[in-house]
Amino acid sequence: MDYSEAREIDRLRARFAKLSEVTRRITGGSDLDSVLQEVVDAACVLTDARHGAVGVFDESVQVRNLTTSGMTPEVEPDVGDLLKGQEALERLNETQRPLRLEDLPQHPWSGRSPENHPPMRAFLGAPIRHLGKPVGIIYLISKEDGGEFTEEDEETLVTFAAQAAIAIGYDRERQARMEMETERRRLAALVESSPVGVMLVDTDRHTFALVNKEAERILGMSPEPGSTLVEYQNMTINRRIDGKAYERHERPIRRALDHGEVVRAEEVLFEFPDGRTVPTLFSSTPIYSDDGETVSAVGVLQDMTPLEEIERLRNEFLAMVSHELRGPLTTIKGCTSIVLGSSDPLDISEILQYFRMIDQQSDHLRGLVNNLLDMTRIEAGALSVDLKPMDVQSVVDDAKVAFLRRGSRNAIEVDLDTDLPLIAADSRRITQVLDNLLSNASKYSPESSTIRVTGTRDGFFVSISVTDEGRGIPSDQLARLFEKYSRIDDGGSERKVAGEGLGLAICKGIVEAHGGRIEAESEGEGQGARITFTVPEAADAAKEEAVSDALLSAPGGQSRILAVDDEPQVLWLLRNILSANGHKLFGASNAEEMMRLLETEQPHLVLLDLMLPNANGFELMGRIREVSDVPVIFLSGNDQEQNVVRALNMGAEDYITKPFSSTELLARVTLSLRKRSSAGADMSRRPYHMGDLTINYAERSVTLTGRPVRLSPTEYKLLSELSISAGRTMTRDQIMDRVWGSEFSGEGGLLRATVKNLRHKLGDDANSPRYIFTEPRVGYRMEQS
Repeated sequence: MDYSEAREIDRLRARFAKLSEVTRRITGGSDLDSVLQEVVDAACVLTDARHGAVGVFDESVQVRNLTTSGMTPEVEPDVGDLLKGQEALERLNETQRPLRLEDLPQHPWSGRSPENHPPMRAFLGAPIRHLGKPVGIIYLISKEDGGEFTEEDEETLVTFAAQAAIAIGYDRERQARMEMETERRRLAALVESSPVGVMLVDTDRHTFALVNKEAERILGMSPEPGSTLVEYQNMTINRRIDGKAYERHERPIRRALDHGEVVRAEEVLFEFPDGRTVPTLFSSTPIYSDDGETVSAVGVLQDMTPLEEIERLRNEFLAMVSHELRGPLTTIKGCTSIVLGSSDPLDISEILQYFRMIDQQSDHLRGLVNNLLDMTRIEAGALSVDLKPMDVQSVVDDAKVAFLRRGSRNAIEVDLDTDLPLIAADSRRITQVLDNLLSNASKYSPESSTIRVTGTRDGFFVSISVTDEGRGIPSDQLARLFEKYSRIDDGGSERKVAGEGLGLAICKGIVEAHGGRIEAESEGEGQGARITFTVPEAADAAKEEAVSDALLSAPGGQSRILAVDDEPQVLWLLRNILSANGHKLFGASNAEEMMRLLETEQPHLVLLDLMLPNANGFELMGRIREVSDVPVIFLSGNDQEQNVVRALNMGAEDYITKPFSSTELLARVTLSLRKRSSAGADMSRRPYHMGDLTINYAERSVTLTGRPVRLSPTEYKLLSELSISAGRTMTRDQIMDRVWGSEFSGEGGLLRATVKNLRHKLGDDANSPRYIFTEPRVGYRMEQS
């Protein structure tokens, strides 16, 4: 064997070894960036090329990320214009055949290259195709010996292009699987959190494939894997609206499974062995395979019990209002009939007595009408309050006098802390609340009992309680006490309690319009009850100045508020309400837009809708807390107690139920901003220091040895995320999600290019880093300061 043959064998062995290494990385699950780096490095080594690059296409067949060998990191940010500027690469992409040129600058296909790109002389390029479609390009420039690329070099590059195609195809399949899994989880979360029951039953053996929590609650079931519809049907009876029982094959879900019938909003009464019944609206629809066969069916059922209860309460309310109106009207009519119909002249004292009765009953009627109007305003979000600083003692005294003037025999004890601040309140409305609470306590208490009014300071609020010695409130009625039409069950008592059931609902509306809260407590029947409401304290000059200073830090002297809601009408309403009162509102309809505005606008407050199309407010709250401690107020049409508790436990400042009045919203917003300012809360983090590097989050500035470092918004965001999480490694997916948003998950080339640029600007060496450390196959980290 002569020297040339031995050299050829060595070359082939080297080529085989490189190909084997690339193949091993692909099959071993290495990330795409590592594989492409191995490909381009190996191609350069085996062809003696000085520089090389692999570009991966996006859906529009433009290079979206570039992996280079022998080039500086500054080339990669200009990768988007690569094909548009260099005609040789554009021709390579168009022809989809290898291209080998002796001297590119002298060739007609030469064109503008990206800034900082190495000079191109000898050129060798090959397309990268996967399943017959172009997915990228690979090219080499300038041989080490200054010569031309050979046919053998071309063959080598084509081989590596095939390896790159496998890696890109595998990565895209992995991303597709991840996207499908993400969509599956989103759908599962949506179904699981749905306010209606959802079940999915497979045609094969009629087994349950899915039953959400609401369906489990309604149907009293928690099916084990493999359990069947037949097993459940043996436990229940379904009845039609006329009371006739369904045969098994007649039930809506069976009709969808067996006959492909679509059932819409059919009234079904479920009867259970324990005697429980649940009225529902049941809908079902079949799901077909590609060949038109029924493979499963979805059943959707809505519990109608709450609606039936509302209808019952409404009917009771109408009967009560009718009774309450007929009483005074009967008295008024009787008095006028006597005065006008008497055949003999009446004594003046008798006439005055009749007119006093008419006046008294007219006042009673006016009170009924006012209550109805107030309830209408509260439900429409139009109840207005005129907030002014006032003394708690004077408001309580006014309510006490008005209550006693009506002839109550209950004793009233008032115990207010001596250091109570002034409150910001509408005197007439708060007096109305206290008067309602005193009247309510009197209705359900012995006539000789004592009613106590207490007042204490509670943070930025004054807490006022009305406590009675009456029959108490059963625990099952506490949660619904402040709903309209709600009345405490008299428990069979012979003493009838007057009223239309609106008083406490009106109290709740008035208190919330002030930015406060109201709640009831009772140890049980016979133990009395205590109703407590809060009213915000009036800001003194020092507090107002603190709030003003916080707001003046915003552009234009305005507080910046970010509202996240997918309903344009709601964003429009919030913008009108808040901008008219000196606030600047930014609207976002999705998570990505929310995160972008959090970064760019740094709001003082976030108003967050609980239910969005692709995410719920609790998930978004978690994302906000990962990057900011800005106060968050939830806005929701769902007033379930568990949602309120969960929101507050997650760190929300407040929870406002839709519909809300403009006054209530402004009061809650003002209180949140005041609380944040007065408590000295700082929305920025403490600066990060590591060696010569300093990151000042409040100023969004980065310095090295005291000199400013100019970073793009994305570079700053990346550095900020890594430093905030200092001490622990952030995975590539975590970084992509927080910096670019979830839709860019897996775009490793973009991340790697940004890290390279960032390291370059910080003077950081990837081989011996001081600031940003790479954890192979995991992600990046920074040391704790």
